Amino acid sequence: VENYNTCYLFDQGSSIEWTPAADKLSSPAPGMKLASYPETYFGKKASVVEMDGTFDNIQELVYVESALSNTNTKFFGELTQAMLNLADAPGSNNGTGLMQTIAAFAIRAIYEKTAAMAEAKEAEAVASA
Repeated sequence: VENYNTCYLFDQGSSIEWTPAADKLSSPAPGMKLASYPETYFGKKASVVEMDGTFDNIQELVYVESALSNTNTKFFGELTQAMLNLADAPGSNNGTGLMQTIAAFAIRAIYEKTAAMAEAKEAEAVASA
């Protein structure tokens, strides 16, 4: 997808499995596990981010958010804030909600980049007319 940059855990392009320390999150046993790794999908390079487990306290997501890079958020904590705003929605305390929120931020970023490019093209056309 043009203008899309993938989200990753800690180090882009690396294969990482991460289980946050039990004393940092109040997730039920066996806890939470995140992974990030490159993969080939239908012959094209892809980047995978996955999460297994749930959050008992969505506010603690800020700890996980600090390990994620390139989430297309406008500020640190926006991902956690968005998840808190949808706390009553199905999947809001697990990987489903997290991935949907990351996807929403990616779509927003693609839209903003595409709209800015269209505006610049239009301004250039007006200036050269």
